[in-house]
Amino acid sequence: MFQIAMIEDEEHTRQEVERLISREFEKLKVQDITTEIYKTAEEFLEVKKHYDVVISDIDLPGKSGIDLGRILKAEQKDICLVFLTSYAEFAVDSYVLEAYQYILKRDMKERLPAVLQKIYQEKQKESQNFFWIGGVTDQRKLYHKDIICIRKVKGQKYVEFVMVNGAYKERLALHQIFEDLKSPAFIFAGRSYIINIDHVDRITTAAIYLEDGIKIQAGAETIQDVKTQIMEYWRNVE
Repeated sequence: MFQIAMIEDEEHTRQEVERLISREFEKLKVQDITTEIYKTAEEFLEVKKHYDVVISDIDLPGKSGIDLGRILKAEQKDICLVFLTSYAEFAVDSYVLEAYQYILKRDMKERLPAVLQKIYQEKQKESQNFFWIGGVTDQRKLYHKDIICIRKVKGQKYVEFVMVNGAYKERLALHQIFEDLKSPAFIFAGRSYIINIDHVDRITTAAIYLEDGIKIQAGAETIQDVKTQIMEYWRNVE
């Protein structure tokens, strides 16, 4: 299910965006899509629901779209934010927030359908990258993008998958997991960790810091090796 939230206080804009969404996904022959409408940021935040993409006016009553964006980015770094506005001067604020796209309302008909199509295709691609854990009767799908790291559990024959939304233990060898992941975003950090490059926060001379406050102490050789692999990864991505 592809879920869209729209926060817009102007009725005619809401109707126009709904028409554009409906028309675009009908053209793509996509049926598993929902669009939910909110008139204010406060109303949206009360629901506490996850969406694949959030389309928001910037100039809202109460909290602005920019205020809302800051809150959402703090909670979900990779959320797709699409800002709509009548005023070009808001563009700088949206870029600072790393919004997925900034669209002037006068350009909606031309730009919004293409933006939604691109987001949908990217989400579909993401959903195909996952790792199964568990046995025959209890399996769980872990999406690559949500894995922060995989680490050996000291003194046990288990590894722990540290996720953005929890952690799971599995009786598997670390090297086997690495082979099965088949993704350049995952690299070894020493012998006890596989880390997701997309979740590396910073690296010092003695430690690797991941999101969620995870700190991996490492020697100079490991630090240099990790830095080299990260640079190679981003070079290939670009």
